[in-house]
This record gives sequence, C-alpha cells and structure tokens, in this order.
Amino acid sequence: MSELPEEEGRTERTLLCPRCSAGSAPGQEYCLECGLRLPEGRSGTIERASTGLSARQPWAAGWFLPTVFGLAIAILGTGAAIAISSDGEATEAVPTATGGSLTAPPSASGPSAPEPSTGSGQTAPPPLAPPPPARVPAAISWPTGRRGWTIVLLSLPQNGGLGAARAKAEEAREGGLRRVGVLDSSRFASLLPGYYVVFHGVFESEPEAVSSLQRARAVFGSAYQRAIVPGS
Repeated sequence: MSELPEEEGRTERTLLCPRCSAGSAPGQEYCLECGLRLPEGRSGTIERASTGLSARQPWAAGWFLPTVFGLAIAILGTGAAIAISSDGEATEAVPTATGGSLTAPPSASGPSAPEPSTGSGQTAPPPLAPPPPARVPAAISWPTGRRGWTIVLLSLPQNGGLGAARAKAEEAREGGLRRVGVLDSSRFASLLPGYYVVFHGVFESEPEAVSSLQRARAVFGSAYQRAIVPGS
C-alpha cells in the first residue's frame, strides 16, 4: 500500500508530449523523442486531468487536453485581431466632382498643329528652294578673217534694225541653242549684202555643220547650212 503514493507522485511529476506521448520533466522545453516544442504554462491540474483521462481512455493520450486548450486560445486571439482591425478602419468618403466643365477664355488660342515629323523624333527639313533658271549664254561674234561653215537660223533686212535680229538670237539661245550670234552680211563675200544674219555655230566643214542642223531646226524650222567667206 505504501508504493501507491510513490506511483501517483511520479505521475504528477511526469509530463507527456502531445505528439508522441513521451514523458518529460517539468520545465522541459522540447520533447527528447520527437523534438516538438512542449506547451508552456501548463498547470498541474491540466497535467493531472490529462493523465487521468489517458488512464481511463487509452485513445486520449496526454496530448488531448493541451491541444484543445491551445486551439481555443488561437481561435480567441484570431477573433480579437479581426475585431480590432475592423474597428480601426475608418470609412473615407470618395470625393466626387460636382462642378461644371472648364471653358477657355475667349482670348485663349486653340492647340496648334504639331510640327511635321520624319519618324525619328526630328522635324522635317524645310523644302528645298527651286533651282535657279538656266543661264542664257552670251552672244558670239564671227571670228575675224575666219573661213568656215555655219547654220543660218534667220536673215532679216537691215532696214528693220539690229535690235530685231538680236531679239531673234536671244530667242534661239533660250530655246537651247548655244554659240548663237548676229553678223552683217555686207562684210562677207558668200552672203547677199543688206541683211543681218542670225547664225548658230562656227564649223570647219559642211558635214560638221550638217550634224547640228537637226537640232537647230527644232527651234527654227527654216535653218540651213551655209559657207562663210570673209570679204576682200
């Protein structure tokens, strides 16, 4: 009979692991069998109740009551946290615009059109200026004492004035002919006197003059080749 108190005393001093039901000494922080952290602050009443329950019901080991107690504390703590967060949130009013639309003053200018872009972030260069008109070549004179061939574009009587002949020579140059001039037929033996002759080119031979005849006739249709012989 004297051994029963000793067994009861050892039962009160022995704590059971909630996972593997291994015994542990009071104040022990981790289970030596499975490494589980033991519940803290368990009173002797809970320990005795757990031990008595496991003695009566083998399926309810020493982990049952501590586990239920810890679960209840977790549920209460979660509910308190939700209540505190709900009370601390203040409902903010969403501002709404009630005014009318803004209107620009009459003096304000509208948006300007953007500068034309080339696609690389730079504005397009200004358009190029048109090329200057082709320069009309100056009139030429027949070389002094020179024998040769030329293309007669037009012959005008001298009583019509030298200005009219020079105007026709200018017209020929504007038409694209080069080396155009006016000569006095009275100074050449091969020409009838009393005319101002508008001529094109100074050639060494008749075939050379004929080679340019087609182009001359594109401007003056009655053009023809003619030998030029200085007078004596």
